[in-house]
Amino acid sequence: MDLCPAFFPVNGSTKFRIAIILSAFLLIFRAGAGELQASDNEIKGDPFAGDTLLSSEFAGDPAQKQASRSKVQLYLHGYLESRNRLRTTDSEFISTRQRLWLEGNCGYGAPETIGAQPPLRMFVSGAVDVDPKAAGLSDDHDDARRYIEETFLTVDRPGWDVVIGRKIHRIGTGDGINPMDLINPLDYRDPFATGSSDAREPVLLGLATINLPAPGPFQEANLDMIVVPLARVNRLNAPGSVWESPGLRELRVGHAEGRYVLEDQEKPDQAFDQAEYEFRLAATLSAWDLALIGFYGYLNSPALKREYRTGQNGLEELHITPVHPDFCAFGLTFAKGLDRSTLRGEVSVKPDLPVTTADDRVPGFERTTVVEGVLGIDRTFGTNFYVNLQYFYTWTKQAEKFTSPTWSHGITYDVHDTFLHDDLEAGIRGILGFTGQGRTFETYAQYQLADDWLFEASLLFFEGCESGAYGQYGDNDMVTLRVRYSF
Repeated sequence: MDLCPAFFPVNGSTKFRIAIILSAFLLIFRAGAGELQASDNEIKGDPFAGDTLLSSEFAGDPAQKQASRSKVQLYLHGYLESRNRLRTTDSEFISTRQRLWLEGNCGYGAPETIGAQPPLRMFVSGAVDVDPKAAGLSDDHDDARRYIEETFLTVDRPGWDVVIGRKIHRIGTGDGINPMDLINPLDYRDPFATGSSDAREPVLLGLATINLPAPGPFQEANLDMIVVPLARVNRLNAPGSVWESPGLRELRVGHAEGRYVLEDQEKPDQAFDQAEYEFRLAATLSAWDLALIGFYGYLNSPALKREYRTGQNGLEELHITPVHPDFCAFGLTFAKGLDRSTLRGEVSVKPDLPVTTADDRVPGFERTTVVEGVLGIDRTFGTNFYVNLQYFYTWTKQAEKFTSPTWSHGITYDVHDTFLHDDLEAGIRGILGFTGQGRTFETYAQYQLADDWLFEASLLFFEGCESGAYGQYGDNDMVTLRVRYSF
């Protein structure tokens, strides 16, 4: 298999594209959980008028004050949105999604301190999506879809807290690329949230955080423990999906031609027997945030299992099955604030990771040691000019046996600024692979009108070899237009 140069498309010529963009991005959260309502007779301009906890310390019956502080607090908000994506390679709309999004949170109990959240909280979010254009391309989408996104309960007590429910929970310090972000699978319908970050699906989990005594020079310490009763993994895209990879299409063609039998994807389906576990031991040392992470679970992206079986004609047939083997991973993360900058890093070791083997016929997988890392810095210049650069790398042991090179690396970037009294944000972001992964480039602008409306436009490009992680989506260069009304 030929590898294309990392910096140039397949035809060797550099593509220059120019986009003029007007748009905006804003999601308004009316009132956060734990915010207390001000009284009707508050003094206008009084800086303490909105703080009922503070004012209640000086007046009224103690029992009435406690009852007032412990009442149920409920907040509801959402948005209406029209998001439309036009593929530039064939001028075809690949998505015309219309969405009604609702989310709510409620709290109960008296906060321990002023400004803190209630000790018992519930969060629910969900949506109704209508996307007839995407539904017409593949079975990945329905014309209309109703679903719950996240729903979880938080119990927050001094020294510990617990979260139970369906949730997106990221672990690690990386922006965009995060080696230890292993629990939540990719959203197969829209895997790219932006040009430099992906989109994830929530999972059912239990999370406990315990505050620990900080020994010696450490200022703070805590332990996170996560249990996912049933591992969730990336779902294979349906035929015709704009995100169906060339490799998957080729496998389906081979199956149709009778060269082998492509079995259905085998996903974890035994609750607790196929659970995932992750822990994070974090501490603060001289303004450095440090953490050790351990993970045991299942591979999100499927590997291919090959086996020969005797067919009805007495001949051996090759059967290929997408599977999700278990593996373990260990990581170290660090972050430190430096004036208007943040330095952050992450390194992970996966000693038994299933990796695709190099086979000219049909690839399988074997286990090997893989080391991944990220080192990045972000800084705000002036008032709002923001720059985020991250270097990422992967080292694969005995790489000659696999499709991955011994050493692969690249950078992610995000550069943006605000204009027009900070109502307009414009910038560029993306991923640049140096060793055949390909690259993404997105230019965007988002404009906030008043307090409720947002307008956004973006232009996203995928470049590189068809075998690369990003170059494989080279036909999906797209313009996205979004209008949102928040309430």
